[in-house]
Amino acid sequence: MDFFNCIQDVFSEPKVAQKKFAEKGFIHIKSVFSKEVCLEAIKSIDSYEINLEKSNSVTLVTETIENKTYTKYFQGAYQLGDPLRKFFSFNLLRVGSILLDERDVYFADLEAHIRNPGGGEIPKHQDNFYFNLSEALGMTCYIALSAHDTTTGGLNYVEASHARVIAHDQSLCPGFSSSLEYTHDDPEARKKRIYKPTYDIGDVTIHHPNNIHFSEALQREAGRKFALSARIFASEETKDLAGVERYQRLLTKNRARHA
Repeated sequence: MDFFNCIQDVFSEPKVAQKKFAEKGFIHIKSVFSKEVCLEAIKSIDSYEINLEKSNSVTLVTETIENKTYTKYFQGAYQLGDPLRKFFSFNLLRVGSILLDERDVYFADLEAHIRNPGGGEIPKHQDNFYFNLSEALGMTCYIALSAHDTTTGGLNYVEASHARVIAHDQSLCPGFSSSLEYTHDDPEARKKRIYKPTYDIGDVTIHHPNNIHFSEALQREAGRKFALSARIFASEETKDLAGVERYQRLLTKNRARHA
C-alpha cells in the first residue's frame, strides 16, 4: 500500500514508517487533520488576501491572473493566528521524530502554498538545496487543505531520489529560485517511479529534504487548491554555510527578475 490509513498506523508500526521513508524518500498519511480545521485555515488565508498587493519578497510571492492578485507562496503562515498554528501539532511532530529515528525535533516554519488556476507550476527541486541542512536531518510535511491530485496541482514525488543534493540551476518561476533537470545527474532517473498522490482534505505527505518533487500548473478551469508546508528539523542539525551562500545568490536573482 502506498499510504498509511491514519496517523495511528504510524505510531503502531514506527519501524515500517521509518523503512518507507528511508527507502522511498516520502510517506503518505491519510486523514491527519479534520475537514473543519482545514476549512478554518482556508478562511484565514482568504481574509489575509483582502486588498492583497503584488509581492515578490522572500516571505510572500503573489501571482496576477486576469488582473487579480493571488497568494502563491507565503512563508511564516503561522502568523495568521490559531487556525494556522493548530498545524504545529504534537502528533505531526511525533511522526517527525519517528522518521528521524526518535531524534529531538522542532517545527522550523509553516508556509502556505496555493495553487491558483492559470498560475505557475512548482519546478522540480529538492528542499535541501534551499534548507542546506548539513546531514539532511529534516523533512517537509505537505498538508492538503483542499482535495486535489496531480491533475489539479498536487505535489508529486520522484521515488528514491534522495541520496544526495543535486546541483540546481537558476529558476525563472516566481517563488522558486532554483530548479533542476535531475536526468542530467542520474542516468537511472527515467526508470524511477513518480508517486502521484490523490489528496483528500487533511491528508499529509512527508518527504525527505533531498527528495525531488514538483507539481504541474493548474488549468484555468480548475478550482483553487490550498496546502500548507510544515518544516520539521532535528534539533542537532547544522547549516552548510557554503550552500546557504550559493542559494542566496540564486534567490537574489530570482526575486530581482520578478520585482
